Amino acid sequence: MMKEYPMVVRILAVIGFFLVASLILSIVVPVISSLIGLFFKIAIPLAIAYVLVNWLTKRRDRRTY
Repeated sequence: MMKEYPMVVRILAVIGFFLVASLILSIVVPVISSLIGLFFKIAIPLAIAYVLVNWLTKRRDRRTY
């Protein structure tokens, strides 16, 4: 069976959990955010270049005689 803890211990455990969770989030969220920013900084120009090259090469293929 589960052990019954006093109310004060349970409140302190919840507060401790929130402190640890906020510490972990303050470390993890900036890392994920910077990775997403780096992805968009690289992926969007690559996507634009791909679309332009694809559009220009398809345009030239139409002129075959």
